[in-house]
Amino acid sequence: MLKELLFGRTQLPLLRRGLDALDLRQKAIANNIANAQTEGYKRQVVNFEHELQGALRRVGEGLNCTHPDHLSRHGTGSEIRATLRQADKQVDGPESESVIIEREMADLAQNQIRYEAEVRLARQHLELLKSAIRGHW
Repeated sequence: MLKELLFGRTQLPLLRRGLDALDLRQKAIANNIANAQTEGYKRQVVNFEHELQGALRRVGEGLNCTHPDHLSRHGTGSEIRATLRQADKQVDGPESESVIIEREMADLAQNQIRYEAEVRLARQHLELLKSAIRGHW
């Protein structure tokens, strides 16, 4: 109960899902690199950002908050999940199915930067919560 009260209405569930997605993406990229020479291998990609945008759009539509306690648990980010799938030419573009090491390495670097930024945001958010609990601003 206390955990839900303190953390359920914060951005922490969404930050956690973002970190989970970035972790899954790192694993997919590593798998793509490891299988670059495997004949017939189709690279793996992670769906998360599109799911996140859809969830945020659904939450924002028609939401009229008259009191903070009236908000439901929807929109906390806990319902969003990253999914792993094979790249598809129709969805991702003509070169998307094949593993191009340079692209994978660039994606890996970008993913690492995003992960570090997300961890920093989570840490700052926890520090704000700690300050609020202690009564120090």
